[in-house]
Amino acid sequence: MRATAASIVIVAIALTIAGVVLLGVLRESQIKSIDTTLELRTNDVAALIDEDGAFETLSVEDDEDGFVQIIDAAGKVVASSTNIANEPRIIAGGEGSNTTMQFPQLDHDDFRVHVNFTASDPQFSIVVGTNLEDVNDVLATTRRSLGIGLPILLLLIAGMIWVVIGRALRPVEAIRSEVADIGGGDLHRRVPEPQTDDEIGRLARTMNAMLDRLETADVAQAQFVSNASHELRTPIAVIRHELEVGLRGDDDVLLREIAAEVLEEDLRMQRLVEDLLLLARRDGRAGEAPPVARLLVDLDDIAFGEALRVQTDKTVTTSGVSAGQVRGDPDQLARVVRNLLDNALCHAASRVDISVISTPDGLVVLSIDDDGDGVAEADRERIFERFGRLDEARARDDGGSGLGLAIVVGLVKDHGGTVTVSTSPALGGARFAISLTDARI
Repeated sequence: MRATAASIVIVAIALTIAGVVLLGVLRESQIKSIDTTLELRTNDVAALIDEDGAFETLSVEDDEDGFVQIIDAAGKVVASSTNIANEPRIIAGGEGSNTTMQFPQLDHDDFRVHVNFTASDPQFSIVVGTNLEDVNDVLATTRRSLGIGLPILLLLIAGMIWVVIGRALRPVEAIRSEVADIGGGDLHRRVPEPQTDDEIGRLARTMNAMLDRLETADVAQAQFVSNASHELRTPIAVIRHELEVGLRGDDDVLLREIAAEVLEEDLRMQRLVEDLLLLARRDGRAGEAPPVARLLVDLDDIAFGEALRVQTDKTVTTSGVSAGQVRGDPDQLARVVRNLLDNALCHAASRVDISVISTPDGLVVLSIDDDGDGVAEADRERIFERFGRLDEARARDDGGSGLGLAIVVGLVKDHGGTVTVSTSPALGGARFAISLTDARI
């Protein structure tokens, strides 16, 4: 309704202006036609005077339509049409002038008057005029036609606009109605998409794309909560079982063993909760990259430090580590290297190699290779998903919580880098590599 009303107001203003212009143009056209007729009449009278110099009684076809008056050089009326006989001289301007004036003694309508001079000697001025009744009638008829036609035309236009806008907005209403009915459990539903490439069609496709993302996020969130609950349930159950066993006995050695087991499960649960909080904080930023400290970090020092940290019977070599300096948060980058190293140790048969190199294209690449089974190409994206495990049946002690690599991807992305997995050319297992911008470039 608002769109139709606004359109009608604009159209009404435009049509009113057009009507006024039309009336003005029509009047000018009629006046020019009358001026031409009056000029021809003065020429006829002037020709008559030039031929014999005599004045016969001047007349017009209709005494109420016009008049003729001849004035000598002294300003005396020497001849006139019968309808203005004995009338004083008409003062209407110089030669060739056209004037609109009134003659109440003849008619209440305006008269158009033209003045011309003869070429004879003595010279006379000829004044002819005609009333504008026909012009006024034409203008009045046109105004009445416009007064009747414009409202009807506006009604027709209003109806057309109402239909066109209603048809154009009908898909919007369908989209609005569908979106209004979509609840939290109905994210699988989609709004109807009109088969057009206009703004409404693009709106519908954008809405459906948004619903796709919401459904994907909802499924991912539900899966995340389910996996987190599953991961937390196991240490909680272990802790409960150990405590129940401890309550039934009074052996100090047994109690110490139980305490050690409970502490181990508690640490496992603590690490899991910390990982969940880290991911939740990143998710809570609505797609914005969290702020990262821009400190100078020696990636080779972090690699050496993490290699010394681990306690394992597997061989960890750092012979491939060379100087590499990047900008970022040292704690977060240490977390990245630690997670990758722990992951490699979980799957290595006997050896893990760490290397850090600076490339000619301005990157520092840290790679961790193992001699395990490697990662198949079909699984190289899935392993970076949260709680992603290639072998769902393997032991928890070997598999961890499934959040380590997801955290690696997030932290490296925050630092403007990338993470890739491939086959280790030297050890035959998996190679995880992170690439960061060299701070020295």
